[in-house]
This record gives sequence, structure tokens and C-alpha cells, in this order.
Amino acid sequence: MLIELGRVVSEHGHVLVRQRLSPDERGAGLTMVLRGPETSRSALEVALGAHPRVLHFESSWGTAEKHGPPVPQEAADAPVVAWAPSMAYGLGMPSGADVARVERMLPSLAKDYPRIFPWLINLEYAVTAEAREASLHLAGRRAGAWVFRRHFALGARLAPADALKRIVVPALRELVAVELRGEQLHVRGCPLCQPGGLSGGRFFCGFIEGLLADALAMGEPSANEVSCHCHGAQECVFELTA
Repeated sequence: MLIELGRVVSEHGHVLVRQRLSPDERGAGLTMVLRGPETSRSALEVALGAHPRVLHFESSWGTAEKHGPPVPQEAADAPVVAWAPSMAYGLGMPSGADVARVERMLPSLAKDYPRIFPWLINLEYAVTAEAREASLHLAGRRAGAWVFRRHFALGARLAPADALKRIVVPALRELVAVELRGEQLHVRGCPLCQPGGLSGGRFFCGFIEGLLADALAMGEPSANEVSCHCHGAQECVFELTA
């Protein structure tokens, strides 16, 4: 795992300052302290989070990992990132996804966020028909997890209703027009769901799940599309089960 992730780190212009591998009841936990340019940090963050062997990913910027040893003096003058990817539950790969194509797209998704729909439309055309929905779902999960780490990771764990209101709605409003009605999310004018076309709702299901994978007080998030604009409904409607 360290060799594979080290290759990703190197490809994004960073160097490994220190690492620690520890056993975990669900696999292994790897903590890495990295040094490199801030300009490529977001792309590296997405690439690490999207790696097929990383099912849960956390990061902090500017300080070493809280429970690890201090950063060596030779690294003190440069930005240091402490990453903590581990083999935990929550953000596994949807079966059938074209993981390689999703991984190649994610740095561009992070760079252009929130203007991501052209990249997602390109992904739809790039993968096979059989891999389309699973690939959109995986892209949504990775993007949602990344947005959660950037904007919401320091908050307390929430009940599902509060998580929808405090996390999902603000995050989705960067992308689309959305309203929370009861426990359902109503999305208007979804760029991925045109009348008579194919539904892009699996991206939003994955996005919601990625946002809430580490946000809920109890349960593992699962999102479903109740209705879709591409099938004649006025809005795309999503609901959360946890």
C-alpha cells in the first residue's frame, strides 16, 4: 500500500517525510507526512482519496498528524500535509465502475470545482454503457468526500435530518438549485438529467454518500433517486437512508 500511494505522491510533486503503518481490525492504517507545493495539494488529495485501496481518507494541512511525532526541522520551512488513509468502511468502490478513468478525471474535477459537469458528461461518454452508472456513483462519492474534508470535517457528527440541512444542502447548492422538503432533496434543472436522456442521478447519490460517510452519528449513508427529470418528472428527487 505504501509503495502504491507513494507513487501517487511523487506524481503530484510531493515527497514523503515520514510514514507510519499500524494494524487495524478492518485492515491497515497508514499515516503519511508529506511535503510539497500547495498548488498541487487539492489534486493530490483527490487522487489519494480515489485510490482503489483507500476506503476512508482524512487530511490536515499545515501541521503534522496530531498523534504522531513532531515534524523534522528540515521540513519546518515548507508546507507539510499529514494524511491518514486507512482500510476502513464507508467509501468503497461501486461494483462495475471504471476506476482508472474516474481516477484520471478527479484532479480536473478538483481544479475546476464547482464547474464539474463538463467533466462528468465527458466521463459518461468515455466509459462503457455497463460502467456508466457505477462510474458516476464512484465519482460522486469521491467528490463528496473531498468536499466534506474541505468544508465540514471539523463539525460534530449529526443525525440524518440535521446532516441533510447543514451539510448536504449547502454543498449541493454550489452545484445545482436544490431545496430540502421534509427528508427529500429536490434538484431543479440537473445538467446530467435531460428529458429523454439517461439519468445522471447516480452521481448525486454518490455525492450525498461521500459527504455523509464521516458525518453521521450512526449508520452508513445510502442515497436513492426517487424520481428523475429525464423520465418526465419536473425535478430530480433524492432521499437518504442511513
